[in-house]
Amino acid sequence: MCFSATASFSASIIIGLVGIATLKSCKKPEQKYLGAVPFLFAIQQVSEGFVWLTIDNQFFFQWQHFFTLCFLFFAWVVWPILIPLAFYKLEPEGRRKEWCRRLIYVGCSSGAYAIFNMFAKYPVPDVATFHIIYKVEKAFAHDFFFIPHQTAYILATVLPMFLSSLKGVKLLAFANFIALLLCFIFFQYALPSTWCFFAAFLSALIYRIINHPQNGLSTSLE
Repeated sequence: MCFSATASFSASIIIGLVGIATLKSCKKPEQKYLGAVPFLFAIQQVSEGFVWLTIDNQFFFQWQHFFTLCFLFFAWVVWPILIPLAFYKLEPEGRRKEWCRRLIYVGCSSGAYAIFNMFAKYPVPDVATFHIIYKVEKAFAHDFFFIPHQTAYILATVLPMFLSSLKGVKLLAFANFIALLLCFIFFQYALPSTWCFFAAFLSALIYRIINHPQNGLSTSLE
């Protein structure tokens, strides 16, 4: 995330409170996949707060790799799998649901490649212009897999929102896509950190989606 450990921890508190309220609003098990997103974002921001501490404070340096992996596990593995899964669970039967199901497999392939990167190539955090950049050593055939992996990640984390028929999701989809585009243009080298920061705050819209009366999620899923 941008700025500092203080900013990360402050964001995690705000988003965590929204996350707790969202989870309490979930009345059915299938709602909890989407309802858990804000709270998980809060945990992710806590992880990056500790990454900042490992950079700024020698006392925490021994934990740098652990908290780096924690943050990247959420950023690279959890989101491309959980996002399509969450909308698959809530979407009524039909073509939209089937596409969300297919995107789960896309997200799993993205997550599997990310796990390889995390544990085989030892990512290291570095600070540049008040942002954290996660540097990963290039492995064999990195250039060959890079674009397919990035494409799979974006499809899995963005497209399910545009496919969803739930009220309020389109606003989240467009806001999330604009945040991604801006981060790619202005913060390309710190994309995982900056995009996750903006997406974390946007996830507060999930509370509104879960409680939107036209979605009927508080009573039944039709």
